[in-house]
Amino acid sequence: MQQHDPAREALIRYFSQSGMLLCNTSEELPYLDLVGGSWNAIVSMMEDGLAYYSRFYKNRVTYLSPALYFALKPYHRRLDRLDDDAVRLLAFLQAAGEANAEQMQQTLLLTKKAQTEALNQLVSELFVTVIRRDVTLNENWCSFTYGLTETWEQKLPLEIHAPKIGEAEEILLRQLSQKRAKSLLK
Repeated sequence: MQQHDPAREALIRYFSQSGMLLCNTSEELPYLDLVGGSWNAIVSMMEDGLAYYSRFYKNRVTYLSPALYFALKPYHRRLDRLDDDAVRLLAFLQAAGEANAEQMQQTLLLTKKAQTEALNQLVSELFVTVIRRDVTLNENWCSFTYGLTETWEQKLPLEIHAPKIGEAEEILLRQLSQKRAKSLLK
């Protein structure tokens, strides 16, 4: 049984009304601390399938509600936007199932910078996300194990997987102007 966690409850309430949340401070959108969340609460929600780790908004760490993730999926997952390293990394994760950053870097013989850039492309295009914690570095930070979004999707009931037409824009308009929402859906 899950212990009472006010930060997790605040995040669940937030995601019931809004589709995305930034990790770090922003003047444009709500962020983790502003809505009463915590690092451990958002990580446990990602592990449970209640939040999706992306770089959707301006290539910043952006947590998506499951509803927004599934609504955005038809607009992303474009292989033509990936460079060669990202394509290689995707193939590796398809074969391996999951890996941490160090395993990706060592297996593909990438520099840390190249591995980070390739992973960011995959996360931005919704091919790859955080599956679980890897190493806890301190109370408020950990590294991650990444995997295919299909692995994350398996944590959710199937009825959540089918968004309505126009749902992505509808959810984005709760937080953004129409112009900004449309630009994010291109």
